[in-house]
Amino acid sequence: MSGDIQPDSHANGHLNGSSERPAPLTVAGVAQRLGVAASTLRTWDRRYGLGPSAHVAGSHRKYSPDDVARLERMRELTLQGVAPADAARAAVAFDPAHPEASPAPSQLVRERAPVERLLVDPLSLAAAAVEPDPRRVKRMVEQEVEDRGVVRAWTGVAGPALEMLAQREKTDLPGVEPESVLRAAFLTAVRDAAVRDDAAHRRADLVLLCADESQRLQAHVVGGGLAEVGVQARVLRAEVVQDPSQVLDVVDRRRAGVLAVFGAVPGAEDLVTAASERGDVAIFLVGDAAPSLWLPHVHRVRTLSAAVEEMAAAISTHV
Repeated sequence: MSGDIQPDSHANGHLNGSSERPAPLTVAGVAQRLGVAASTLRTWDRRYGLGPSAHVAGSHRKYSPDDVARLERMRELTLQGVAPADAARAAVAFDPAHPEASPAPSQLVRERAPVERLLVDPLSLAAAAVEPDPRRVKRMVEQEVEDRGVVRAWTGVAGPALEMLAQREKTDLPGVEPESVLRAAFLTAVRDAAVRDDAAHRRADLVLLCADESQRLQAHVVGGGLAEVGVQARVLRAEVVQDPSQVLDVVDRRRAGVLAVFGAVPGAEDLVTAASERGDVAIFLVGDAAPSLWLPHVHRVRTLSAAVEEMAAAISTHV
């Protein structure tokens, strides 16, 4: 019927003849609508700038109808086989109010040399580190972090590769230490992700990560994973961790909402007890080697992925 109001075929949420706009959507809501993982949306935000723009008081940023329209354009183009980088440029340039005037992907394609995709698995990565081929190790690690995110790249590839290296016969050439080559490459990838994402999602509050020497790399991995979901993190130096008063001073100066302890950090029990008594910071004990303490505001997590998820949730409620 001519008098019926028909939904707009585009995803900007407008109704023809109506000025009302739907409420902004969360990451989970948009992920369900598009049929993609929430981690994919965070990657598109981090890598291409296709993120949420609506600001709601007392909440995280949410996706406006125009944001969703651009994401649906991105999804449509990638399903058609358009390269993600080219699809993203077309999606960023897409105008939901005037879709017919938006440039086609072919108009935005940049000339660039093809990038070789590398086969990445723990054995191949360990072999490249033993060779040693630092440039190849770096490329393999960067590719995995880009494809899978910091935590999954660590747990699925880099961590197992380091375990392989630890079990091999140690007869290295002078000046060659494969474990150091791999650690350096992974730390560089984590740093690049954290610096990029800190700039895109800068918050006043953050997570402090305390680790003993055997767990420091895992603490950096969690810090990188937190950066990918928009939460700042800092890894405390070992000498600071041994003095609970210094750590709590950093908590105050940084306005930290979460304090995490990895492994058997010297002085960890005193630190956790003192932080628990304060009552203004959530405390996480990460891994089996962390102290067995059952106190108010203290949480235990076993895996790095769970640590990222639960710390991010805790920081979102921190005032």
